[in-house]
Order: sequence, then structure tokens, then C-alpha cells
Amino acid sequence: MLKILFDADMLIFRACSAAETPINWGGDLWTLHADAAEAKGAVDDMVQTIVDKVLNHYDYKGEYEIVMCLSDTENFRKTILPTYKLNRASKRKPICYPSVKEWVEENFTTCQIPTLEADDCVGILATTPNTKAVVVSGDKDFKTIPARFYNFLSDTYYETTTKEADYYHLFQTLVGDTADNYKGCPGCGAVGAKKLLDPAPTWETVVNAFAKKNISEGEALTQARVARILRYEDYDFKNHKPILWCPN
Repeated sequence: MLKILFDADMLIFRACSAAETPINWGGDLWTLHADAAEAKGAVDDMVQTIVDKVLNHYDYKGEYEIVMCLSDTENFRKTILPTYKLNRASKRKPICYPSVKEWVEENFTTCQIPTLEADDCVGILATTPNTKAVVVSGDKDFKTIPARFYNFLSDTYYETTTKEADYYHLFQTLVGDTADNYKGCPGCGAVGAKKLLDPAPTWETVVNAFAKKNISEGEALTQARVARILRYEDYDFKNHKPILWCPN
């Protein structure tokens, strides 16, 4: 059976944002209105449209399962790096987000694991042995997962090998991610990271880059751990907790 794994956080956020309407009641009085039914309908329509596209693209005729992956309210990365996503603390979710998320949980098969992000749920499910899966998202960070992907924002399909995913993990460790508020190696942008990693895509290359900025391997490892989207081998199913990434 094919599993179609949705980054449901992104899907719900986009649908709920589009359903918001500012209303001016006269003068300086403004309120924000949202019809949750409209957002639910948008999610339903997007899921069906995307599923049809994915099945047609891969010419798949067999059984399939839709899994909506959701983030937990707690995040294990914040215990590694307290400033992780701290820049989002003051940013609100769309006003009908909780209602639509609850509706998704009631009407779809979902995956939500304590302390993990939706990305991690996707990564674990996509890399589970003997699993056929397609990941649906618009997030560039998914290049660190070895899997097949459909980017619904750009309407593109691609497949990432394990070798490529390992490369992108090191790449992300170096460049950081301002959206998630981890800095990577100071002064190392995409061009610089590619220049370093193309000839030698190794942990030693990453450590040396940080060392040139007088930053320890321990700090480099912190960046690598928050940059790592969990795969099947990165989760302890017996004790229900993530296994923090370590270089070989």
C-alpha cells in the first residue's frame, strides 16, 4: 500500500490564513473574521486534488492511505537549543487553526508524536522499512529525508537518495535556517556551504568550517541536531523519544 504523507501543519495553516477576512465596522474599529467551514472545505479540496495528481503522476492504481502529519505542542529541539523557533513566539496562528486542526484529527488518519514536529512524523513514516511513500509539502527542509516528494506549491516531483539527504543535512547545518532560528556556521551561506561540501561532504568538513570561526565541535553538533529531520532510525520506539543525531 502506498502512503501519501501530508505536512498537515502547512496545509491547515494555508487554508486557515486564506479564510481570514478583515472587517471595518466604521471608523477605526476593525475585526478579523474567519469561516472555519470554508477552511475545512479548502483542506478537503486540496487533499483530494493533490492525491489525484500524485496517483496520476506515479501511475499508481493500487490501495493507498492518506496520513496527515501534525506537530505536537512540545518540541524536543528546544531542549537542545532553547532559542529554536523562539522568533515565532509572538506570531499568531490563523484564528480558526485550532478548530480546523481538530476537524482534521476527526476526519483523517493522523500522525502526531509527543515532542516531535510534523516534519519528523513525515520523516519517520517515509523511511520506515518496507514502506512505499510519497511526501507532500512545500517545505525545502524535506530534502534531508531520503524519499519521494511532491511539492504542491511549485507543482514539482523529485526523489532524494540517502546520499543526497545526508549531504543536505550537512548543508543545512552549515547555512542554518533563519525561519527556525538556528544560525548554522556564521558567514557560511549556500554558495560557501556548497563549495565546502561538494568535494568533501563529511562531518569533518563541517567541524573545520565551525573551527575557523572559533566555534567548537559541540556547538556544531547542536546545530546538526536541530537541523536533522528524524528518520526511522532516529526514533526510539520502545522508550518513545528521539535519538539525537551523532556523526559516524
